[in-house]
Amino acid sequence: MNQSCVQNLMWFLLLLLLTLIWFVLEGPGSCAGAKVALKLHQGVDILVSNAAVNPFFGNLMDVTEEVWDKVLSINVTATAMMIKAVVPEMEKRGGGSVVIVGSIAGYARFPFLGPYNVSKTAILGLTKNFATELASKNIRVNCLAPGLIKTRFSSVLWKEKAREDTMKETLQIRRLGKPEDCAGIVSFLCSEDASYINGETIVVGGGTPSRL
Repeated sequence: MNQSCVQNLMWFLLLLLLTLIWFVLEGPGSCAGAKVALKLHQGVDILVSNAAVNPFFGNLMDVTEEVWDKVLSINVTATAMMIKAVVPEMEKRGGGSVVIVGSIAGYARFPFLGPYNVSKTAILGLTKNFATELASKNIRVNCLAPGLIKTRFSSVLWKEKAREDTMKETLQIRRLGKPEDCAGIVSFLCSEDASYINGETIVVGGGTPSRL
């Protein structure tokens, strides 16, 4: 991995951390996180938005208004506000690239994760709309939609072996994904190799059906 790639990776991690700190301390409407990033790095070329929560597991009819507000605020509104905050800085540098991390759940529902599924479908629309509006500013906006990736965040879907086996049966590639399966796609979408790709969602889901 060359120095440029290392620097980009560190930038990704910093922005992810700042997104979380920003939301917790200031709420989704604040630009405090973006201001900290600018102070540290004097500019923004790339934004990877990966903040998400899922505080609910159960039937959709049992979801409270508080849960809906929390899921949509963090999973959708915070992403939109972060993009809004960094776009002027990207314009100063002649353009940029935004990658929003969505989910295969935006296309094919995960069982008992209704609010999360809905928020990730909204992310598909957010990507298309921002991509269209920002293209004239030389800012590309694309989306990564991972399938079931084996992380602590998704553990409710695989921590029991019987449930994991059931999930695998729905996949053409009969294994759960790994974070490494997604990392290269994000790097590609942020690079000049993807300079003619805009408004697209790339699914990394082991063959899970992925069309609305």
